[in-house]
Amino acid sequence: MSVPDGLILQTAFTIYIETKNWDWFHDEQLENHLTALDKESSGLKVLLALAKFESDAHAGFTRISELCTTEYKGSIIFEAVSFEDFVKALDNPHLPKNLADAVVEFRAYLDEQNLLPSWERWLDVVNCAGMPDDVLLDKVYMCPATAGAYTHYRCKYFGMYRNKRIEQIALIEAVVDVEAAGSATVKWQHGQRTNEELKRLAEKKVQKLRPNDFPKRVFLLGPLYKTDCTKDSPGGMYNSKQYFDIGRFKVEGAEHLARVLSGKTWSEIRNPSAI
Repeated sequence: MSVPDGLILQTAFTIYIETKNWDWFHDEQLENHLTALDKESSGLKVLLALAKFESDAHAGFTRISELCTTEYKGSIIFEAVSFEDFVKALDNPHLPKNLADAVVEFRAYLDEQNLLPSWERWLDVVNCAGMPDDVLLDKVYMCPATAGAYTHYRCKYFGMYRNKRIEQIALIEAVVDVEAAGSATVKWQHGQRTNEELKRLAEKKVQKLRPNDFPKRVFLLGPLYKTDCTKDSPGGMYNSKQYFDIGRFKVEGAEHLARVLSGKTWSEIRNPSAI
């Protein structure tokens, strides 16, 4: 038996990638990919669903995951990955400069194409003059869980507006739609609690503050931090909410954002960009 002085070996692998600009895939299309992958030569086989996921990336792929386990006996691995997680995985600090530069350019391209989550740099300022105690005492904001005027884009931070100024800032820990007693849906979350914990907490808030008033959209807020950011244009808020792009402030949390905004006017923080 001869022993080589060196060995270079590349184990066979095949990766199929299906990308979408949204977070919804056709099961039939993915099942066809599984069939084709199964016919590939031996080795590692992976089906990757790459999209702009902003919640649990694996939600909605139950059938595909079951097929990989049952019909294909684990010979095919399925993963659902957001563009954000994908580019983070590429960003290795030990990459040579040319590859590191390529990753930077790729991230910039994804951002330009609106494929990376933008919600982290947005502040949702809401008129709370009618029921300030919901925010101040119970750290919650509620509105009807309907479309139209009550639709809220996903944002990381919540600003309590009253008396022509933003008075409080908080992290939006989660937004939960409570459709009825015992029925709730987590729309998104930014904290560490499980979906079941968030559902129970939102239902408790509804029963305490708006008993049996369904459906309700519940903003569960983190600790409140005082600020004083004045609306310097005439009149009050024309709508129930306003959005501000606070990305350029390099915010490191709700308390930091409150300090940054304090003493400023809306004209100073407003960005020409809009959601």
